[in-house]
Amino acid sequence: GVQPPLGFFDPLGLLEDADQERFDRLRYVEIKHGRICQLAFLGQITTRYGIHLPGSIDNAGDSFDSFPNGWAAVTAIPQAGLFQIIAFV
Repeated sequence: GVQPPLGFFDPLGLLEDADQERFDRLRYVEIKHGRICQLAFLGQITTRYGIHLPGSIDNAGDSFDSFPNGWAAVTAIPQAGLFQIIAFV
């Protein structure tokens, strides 16, 4: 960051040979990832509260709320669904 009193703070030396454009790009990406993390946390809290999407998650008619929350959902979803999640990420 470039906040006082430290000024330009780069303890890992990632920007030793970088210009202002690279610094601005990294700042933009950091803000974007922070916002994505905030949305993921909000989604986790929302589903833990009991609010789920309406409708079916697959053609077999399983509803969104029929699956557990958090890490327990990883073992409960079908193998093809887990593969789709990994492939998307």
